[in-house]
Amino acid sequence: MATAKIITEQLVTSSAPNDSAVTNARKISRTGGFTSLKKTADETLIYGECRGSGKNPYITSADFSGDTPVYRCSCPSRQFPCKHCLAIMLDWLAGKKFETGELPEDIAVKRQKLAARAEKAENPVTAAAKKPNKSAAAKKLKKQREGLDLAESFVNDILSRGVSSVNSASCAQYQNLAKQLGNYYLPEPQAVMLEIISLAQQLSENPDDKQLNALVKLCVKLSSAVRKSREYIDKKLESGEVMPEDSVLYEAMGNVWKLTQLKELGLYKQNTEILQLSFTIIRDEVHKMNIDTGYWIDLTDGEICKTENKRPFKAGSHIKKDDSFFGVYAVRELCRYPGGLNRRVRWDSAESRDAGQSDCARAVSLAETSISEVVKKAKNELKNTLSDPCAAFLLKYDSIEYAADGHGVLRLGDETISLRAAENYPDTIDVLKIIGSARINNSGEKAVLGEIFYAPEDRKICFCPVSVVTSCGIIRLC
Repeated sequence: MATAKIITEQLVTSSAPNDSAVTNARKISRTGGFTSLKKTADETLIYGECRGSGKNPYITSADFSGDTPVYRCSCPSRQFPCKHCLAIMLDWLAGKKFETGELPEDIAVKRQKLAARAEKAENPVTAAAKKPNKSAAAKKLKKQREGLDLAESFVNDILSRGVSSVNSASCAQYQNLAKQLGNYYLPEPQAVMLEIISLAQQLSENPDDKQLNALVKLCVKLSSAVRKSREYIDKKLESGEVMPEDSVLYEAMGNVWKLTQLKELGLYKQNTEILQLSFTIIRDEVHKMNIDTGYWIDLTDGEICKTENKRPFKAGSHIKKDDSFFGVYAVRELCRYPGGLNRRVRWDSAESRDAGQSDCARAVSLAETSISEVVKKAKNELKNTLSDPCAAFLLKYDSIEYAADGHGVLRLGDETISLRAAENYPDTIDVLKIIGSARINNSGEKAVLGEIFYAPEDRKICFCPVSVVTSCGIIRLC
């Protein structure tokens, strides 16, 4: 059982839904917004009364008795946790006096309900199991099957016309077709269609090879997704096994995985520790969202996985942002999405601790030791048209050098690989140069986290550095 002693500056900022909530919380703490501050004798709960805009003060608490903190406040804010919950934790960090008080009755009742819910989740046999609705699942698959025919006719029409001959009139027709696809539970193919239409509208009268290649690549991706998804659906309908299975096609059609589904399929690890190696925010114009993206290493087996917190533009202010995390998470159940390399992961709860030099040294010891083997693994992943256009690896290296043309080269023994900027990390190579070779090429074992991808302009596989890991710590390049 945790206590308020786990409160750190990192916990406050990582719990905040956005930066303004932290700023407002600091103001409340600095100006003494709480008129009453209390704690339970075991320090599992801190609570108090905070002045607000209304007649009555807000009742605020932070409860640490469970696996994860629970924040409660009587204010009308839609943000969670609100600025008052963050402020009471900042008051605790500031060393303000908290009087010892009794556990409030309403919180005692809520704790009992949470405990009962947790026990029910851990002992599903004692609970009434919810039967999967196979009829609804089959009906949805049949509807998706119809939509795939629309998507296929879209691709065939564009390719038969010739991508360079698409005009504004045909784009208007394609827009209507893409809207129709929204009725068939196929948001992902729909998004690819809209991206194709957008690129087609941008084509100049004399399109260059780069524009045409990008358009053809998207058409191939959509065509492949349609073909594989159709085979996937037909097989499931024929066999009668219509419920989700361990397949990337489920998400490629636009379905959303629930953690309960992943656990039912056995897609999780137990009792593991993960260390974040990098964090960035990717702006996805196609899907109209920001994606908080983190690469992590599993300190038990060296797997490089990633987290993605998707925040649609329209609802961005109401969804909690992820942020850089510099500690280690101990996760009881780490759920893993279907896929190959760099599987997406999520978890219900985790305990955090500070990362030490031993954790960084452990990460380096788990890094890949051959450029050729890494490139081979990446090629096997990239040739799948439904996979990401890049694959991330933590790779040991001897030195990072620069050729006469200014381009960087990563060297490991007798092997080398060219360094190039990737779409989501356009500035990391420049940051490497600013840091300087003396720090990057220090003695001792070291590794670099980076994305391997195919650079069409260079016609070769390249490596984009993202973070440098040494036994002393992690140097994040973005």
